[in-house]
Amino acid sequence: MLSRVLLSFIAALALVACSTPGSVKPGQDEAAVSAAAGRPTGIVKLPDGGTRWQYSGQPFNQWVWNIDFDAQGRVRSVEQMMTDEAFAKIRSGRDTRADVLRDYGPPAESFSYPLMNETAWMYRYFVHGGFYAAMFVYFDPAGVVKRTETGMDPWRIRDGGDRR
Repeated sequence: MLSRVLLSFIAALALVACSTPGSVKPGQDEAAVSAAAGRPTGIVKLPDGGTRWQYSGQPFNQWVWNIDFDAQGRVRSVEQMMTDEAFAKIRSGRDTRADVLRDYGPPAESFSYPLMNETAWMYRYFVHGGFYAAMFVYFDPAGVVKRTETGMDPWRIRDGGDRR
């Protein structure tokens, strides 16, 4: 009896592991994505007429998936945004809070630095073999990105851990 329950539990875990935003493939329609990944944490209209479904684990997890649909409702791309490569796309002096919010979702935490006349948003992610990191995106008073910086995840420092 116990082994049957354990096998059922393992099978359920395997099914959940396969049903993630990362398992979605280009060309799928919205119904297939909804069945595979569930309800998004955010939906954004894109300038080209498409739609972005965002699946964010912030603030407590280190992932944000963007699934972009074309105007016909078919998946055009699936991207994990909590990576150094994705963060490298942020353009200082050009991107705004709205751009960052559209691409990375709500931050894990916000900071205000009145003496520097800037604010920062923090996104938690893994880097370099699984170290807990944080990307800080700094904005000027007009909401334009000033710079980005990678650092240690302050939540993990407080908790005394530095690796997952």
